[in-house]
Amino acid sequence: HNKRFAKEKEQLIKEFEEFKKNAKDIPINLYLGQEIEATKETFSLLEKGELLTLNNSKYILLEFDYFNYQEIAEFVYRAVVRGYIPIVAHIERYEYFNLEDAIEVKKEGGLIQVNASSLAIREERQFGKKVKALIKKGLVDFVASDYHDFRQLSILEAKRVVEKKFGKETAQELFIENAKKIIEG
Repeated sequence: HNKRFAKEKEQLIKEFEEFKKNAKDIPINLYLGQEIEATKETFSLLEKGELLTLNNSKYILLEFDYFNYQEIAEFVYRAVVRGYIPIVAHIERYEYFNLEDAIEVKKEGGLIQVNASSLAIREERQFGKKVKALIKKGLVDFVASDYHDFRQLSILEAKRVVEKKFGKETAQELFIENAKKIIEG
């Protein structure tokens, strides 16, 4: 949900149900949620029930401006006091965001997601060093595809990179176990 892609919640639910029906023969579980642009209206829209949380849980996936500074830790804090569990999406893409900022997000109760492409796709590897430093410090909670029709799907390759560099246990946690916590609410 952002200024460019702001569909009504009911429309998203309808499209999701249609998508699930079309994918019924594929052995995959699908769950509804949305990435939410962090703006001054976000909490008002959440409280009115106009935005989707992840799998109808308290988890919210938040996206911030890539280039213009935003107080991410402060926004995370404001989400937590409202009872949400905020996940900061593709944190490596925020030019102004550093390791100390990630530590502050975690202190405020936020979770951190990075993109698989930052680990696996050569054109995206400018973010890889930052991602590896965050994983090494134990600050990353999820590696996700952030897949769009214009991006290459790289989740399996990213999992192999994490297994090789940080071990199978870390990969299991970042790619599977933490996601299960969202699904289970």
